[in-house]
Amino acid sequence: MEVKRERMDEIEELSVKYDAPIVVLFDCDTAGRQLRNAFLRRFPDAAHAFMGTRVSSAKEDGKWHARGNVGVEHGEGEDIARAIADARRADRDRAVFTREALAEWGLVADADADADVWADFGGVVQRRRLVGEYLGVGDCDGRQLLRQMNLFFTEDEAREAIEALPKRGEPVPPKMTDGRADRARAGARDLDDFTALGFDPTAYVPPGRAPRGFE
Repeated sequence: MEVKRERMDEIEELSVKYDAPIVVLFDCDTAGRQLRNAFLRRFPDAAHAFMGTRVSSAKEDGKWHARGNVGVEHGEGEDIARAIADARRADRDRAVFTREALAEWGLVADADADADVWADFGGVVQRRRLVGEYLGVGDCDGRQLLRQMNLFFTEDEAREAIEALPKRGEPVPPKMTDGRADRARAGARDLDDFTALGFDPTAYVPPGRAPRGFE
């Protein structure tokens, strides 16, 4: 996921003009994490806000999004305000969390036998996904999750995410959806609506290009 340099320049100019801090809030998915990393490189002193999927997912089917679609636009005003109030800067030198800690929590495994230990608790991959969704960084591999936790999150926040994981034998919550997943579920009525619009609002648009109908 790329951000045009011109957009970054505009954000920096506005921050200087109004003597205002930069606070970023992105969707709890892979694209959101990639955007966050891009902003972290350009604006190392920016504050980062997070909304987990439990507070940033569509509660019911809508015209454009299915129930469970992930996006900050689905959050309640008070949840968005709370996330911004709790925004924090990244600490690149912090190393509170280790891979060993993630293994102890069942979020990574170095061997099949280690993974089998967590099978009755949802499995390593699903547990890691759920922790990423809870914290607001989306689905991560072990290395990505460890980096995000050390950059942004406290030990109390990590423990809270771990405590929210399924207990032995409990069902694993399904993965939330993105726009393309919603598109695949669209029925004929939705397709007719897209045709009436003259463009597909869920279609991928390469960076730097305008959606069809907005050129």
